[in-house]
Amino acid sequence: MMDVRRLLAEAVPYAVGVVAAFLVAGIFLALMGQDVIKGYYTIFFTSFGSLTGVSLTIFKFIPLMLMGLGFAIPLISRKYNVGVEGQFLLGAIGAVAVVFMLGPMPAPVMLPLVLIASMIFGAIWALIPALMLYKFNVNEIISTILLNFIAFLLVDYVATGPWRDTFAGHPMTLPIPKEATLPLLVRSPQIHIGFIIALALPLLAFFYIYRTVPGYELRAVGANPKASSVFGIKAHYIAPLSLVLGGIVAGLAGGFEVTGLYYRLVEGMHSNYGALAIIVALICKGNPIGVILTSLFIAIIEVGANGMQRTMGVPVELVFIVEALMLLFILMADVMRARRR
Repeated sequence: MMDVRRLLAEAVPYAVGVVAAFLVAGIFLALMGQDVIKGYYTIFFTSFGSLTGVSLTIFKFIPLMLMGLGFAIPLISRKYNVGVEGQFLLGAIGAVAVVFMLGPMPAPVMLPLVLIASMIFGAIWALIPALMLYKFNVNEIISTILLNFIAFLLVDYVATGPWRDTFAGHPMTLPIPKEATLPLLVRSPQIHIGFIIALALPLLAFFYIYRTVPGYELRAVGANPKASSVFGIKAHYIAPLSLVLGGIVAGLAGGFEVTGLYYRLVEGMHSNYGALAIIVALICKGNPIGVILTSLFIAIIEVGANGMQRTMGVPVELVFIVEALMLLFILMADVMRARRR
């Protein structure tokens, strides 16, 4: 009974933050002369009103959740992996690189190699700031942000290089063969096998963080790195390692986008996932299970906002306002709760 009460008490600030954000959004809709009730209905029911809406929601949910998890794992150790966007893109580059460099192969061999390559490329991109943090104590926020810009340029280089699609009007590579694509679980709405893998990863992360010794050390370093070092935990090693773990997950998200959605590397395929993933992880405070629920909620809002833009002519920037206000209100509620304590 006490656990239920504690859970409800923890959920109150989140509920208040979400409600307050949507109240402000409703005020904006009213000021623009729009039907507020219709706007709310469009936001929440576009995602499930048709098979296309369900597919779009799932396609947004998968990279959001994986990149959010890529930020959440280092967050447990008080490290901020702002480079999930770059690691996502490097994972996508790794996926197409394996396809075009190795040539034709059977699907049972090709697809695992592609996904493993995406994880390795994401890990390597996260290893750079991890080593800088380990060797020279370089702030990981600065290094990961700067690496994001390099990742953007690398995508341009690959998408306009020898693998480019010369008949496309946008920088992108040639399509990958069918042997390298994720098989579909359901054709309508389209749900590929990556959806199951993506759902399993937060559960594995939860088990690792809260049920294993390395996970306990990760949490201990985040709670108090000096005290952890005193008790024999290698804090200077574990914190950089958490960045690499986050890079693996973010890189896999890029591999899923190549093999399950775009079937090629496309400039701009990262959309605004990087910023949204950080919001997802911060809202749920790095909890892997919370990442699932928060990512789904943000994906629903994203798809609903696009529907509202089409049907009501409302600027899509309104959804950015809602998402930012949600984070601000939740953080404000946390501060107020801490002060009461």
